[in-house]
Amino acid sequence: MNTISVLLLLFLSVLDKVCSTPMCNNQCCRFVERFPGRLRRLREDYVQIRDFYEANDDLDTALLDQTIEDSFKTPFACHAMNSVLDFYLGTVLPAAIAGVSDDTKELKPYVESIQIIFDELKRDVTKCKKYFACQKQFDVLKLNATYNQLENKGVYKAMGELDVLFNYIESYLASKRHRNDDPVLS
Repeated sequence: MNTISVLLLLFLSVLDKVCSTPMCNNQCCRFVERFPGRLRRLREDYVQIRDFYEANDDLDTALLDQTIEDSFKTPFACHAMNSVLDFYLGTVLPAAIAGVSDDTKELKPYVESIQIIFDELKRDVTKCKKYFACQKQFDVLKLNATYNQLENKGVYKAMGELDVLFNYIESYLASKRHRNDDPVLS
């Protein structure tokens, strides 16, 4: 192959990538397009703690049930995600960190990493409410009530179901990818 052919192939390859990549012209679009990297990190951290929480979850009750999944598929999904993130940030993750003992101290950095990513995600979702076209509030009371009924086992249930929550968030944000409009940030 001669040099011109190689350069032409290289140019066409770059052009194909540029044409197939959505043009994000605002923070919210860039947040959605970059989320798969954060999700990968969440899943990597979760793999490190999953066995512990699942082994200690001996309850049949689903905390993240079909109602929550359905809420992530509606026009008020950003409020649902925001409320669930509030619940994890305000209740579950602090309880998980407080429950770390000398025997389980290796879990703490992974739980803290999930907490940091959730905090960033919540901040970005809140900042981009108009981008997500949020329509009304999500009621997190049922989730909170179920968690409280589980008493000291609630943290194991909630932490053991993080992968389910990751899937809900991934599906929702994936549905918002490749939007090329330019809504105003809120």
